[in-house]
Amino acid sequence: MMQAKWTAGAVAKVLGAGLLLWTACPAVPALAQGTNQGTVKATTQVAQEDLKPKFGPDAVPITRATDYVRSAPAPDYWALSPYYVPQTTSASCSLASVTMMLNALRGLPGLASERLVTARDVLNRLDDDHWRAATADDGEGVSFGELITYVRRSLGAYGIDADVEVWRPRDASPATLAELRRILAENERNADDIILLAFDQGTLTGDVGVGHIAPLGAYDAATGRALVMDPDRAWYVPYWTSDARLLDAMLKPDRADPDGSGLIRIRSRRVSG
Repeated sequence: MMQAKWTAGAVAKVLGAGLLLWTACPAVPALAQGTNQGTVKATTQVAQEDLKPKFGPDAVPITRATDYVRSAPAPDYWALSPYYVPQTTSASCSLASVTMMLNALRGLPGLASERLVTARDVLNRLDDDHWRAATADDGEGVSFGELITYVRRSLGAYGIDADVEVWRPRDASPATLAELRRILAENERNADDIILLAFDQGTLTGDVGVGHIAPLGAYDAATGRALVMDPDRAWYVPYWTSDARLLDAMLKPDRADPDGSGLIRIRSRRVSG
């Protein structure tokens, strides 16, 4: 299955749902009496797929691992979670992630007349035909390079003074992993900076591989786990994954980004407190 440019795993799952509906058709029981053994085997595989756990071994849903956000300050998690929104199409993970980032950096408006940032507002303010088409129902999503551009433009559109740092891993060496850990640990210190992750979703969740974008919710340096605030809300909740596995997911090539992707760290120039 050809991967789309930075779309969510929902594309593959929708196709999978279609297969499951097919197995429920009246014709399916008759297959067991037929002579096409290949068809019977395929039907059995689909049934097994239906029983697969929600998450693979490299992702732990936050519902089963709440200790860190309960005991640690977790400033990014508490900055992002009030504004945790789903992508509204299979291709709009970039838009949902940028929307969460903007709200987290702006904070809750003080006046009743002030609106929160919505995905529709972001598209209207930027008035960018390419991003609008790329994140539509039949869109192809955006590449990592395009995401960087939309992050910068969105910050300007909302008057947020921030530095934008881009990090692309070179390889899976211990030195690169150490560099990733340093970035994640520094980011965890306060809520003045937000990281957007660009990675292969299936590498983390155990589902079909597809390029994806999500904010980093938290980083527990003691256990080496990163919390992914995945906007693919039709299928997932936030989940923890190891920093080493996250690095693997960033390095995996995609049709739009054959050299892999990385992360964007957006650091507000405001002073905390």
